[in-house]
Amino acid sequence: MKRMLSGAVLSAAVMVLGLAASAGAVDGTIDINQARVIAAGGFPYIVSSPGTSYRLTGSLTVPASKDGIDVNASSVTIDLNGFSITGSGSGAGIKATGGPTTVENGTVIGFHDGVILLDNSIVKSVHADLNAHNGITVGNNSVIEGCAANSNANNGITTGNNSVDSRCVANSSQTGTGIQSGDFGVVEGCTASSNGVFGISCHTGCTISGNATSNNNTTGIVADNSTLVLHNTSTSNGVGGLSASEATTGYGENVFNGNAQNVSGGTSMKNNVCSGVLC
Repeated sequence: MKRMLSGAVLSAAVMVLGLAASAGAVDGTIDINQARVIAAGGFPYIVSSPGTSYRLTGSLTVPASKDGIDVNASSVTIDLNGFSITGSGSGAGIKATGGPTTVENGTVIGFHDGVILLDNSIVKSVHADLNAHNGITVGNNSVIEGCAANSNANNGITTGNNSVDSRCVANSSQTGTGIQSGDFGVVEGCTASSNGVFGISCHTGCTISGNATSNNNTTGIVADNSTLVLHNTSTSNGVGGLSASEATTGYGENVFNGNAQNVSGGTSMKNNVCSGVLC
């Protein structure tokens, strides 16, 4: 009898340990999937423990008027792990209100806003497409790297001051700008085309380098007040290739072609090409 009881206790313990292991991997990362979200009370899935890491183990489908994941703590990492979070035209896919957050490796699609994060955040290798407002929005001192924000209704990517956009794609924003940088930001190696207003814009003190802008409804690059514009191409935009309202913006070694007005304002640092002629 004692042996039978001990065996039953052991089996129960193994089951409990198995359930615990399924909730969090050996590395301490907490797994998220549709079944786990429903078991936890439904959407939004709430993250409230600081310094934790989460990983999708399946795609999430979020009902109307709900967020996908709400991060109410700081220093949280969410690895989408190649999966998607799909909305119904409202809410936010991932929204942080608690502090710096890292989101990486997956797709957020079909919300009002795809990803909304605070200062000091990182977004890497994320698709944020077909959202009814903005694709990706981050606060000051943030990094967006290797992301794609396509066919969002307003802006594709919006960053706060002192932030970096690197190797991103932001196309076909219906009524807004592909990449809208805060002051003193860096936009490098990105493409921005067929956006409703501008391809890339920054007001003060940015470095805009090595980007390609084309077929935007108004201007490819808008760069005002002490901004540096180098090594870009700006082609076939509806109004201008580069618009700089102040002489403190310098531009050099860019190629402008097929724009209604290739360059407006700013100060040339030479070696630009405007419709096949140095300008």
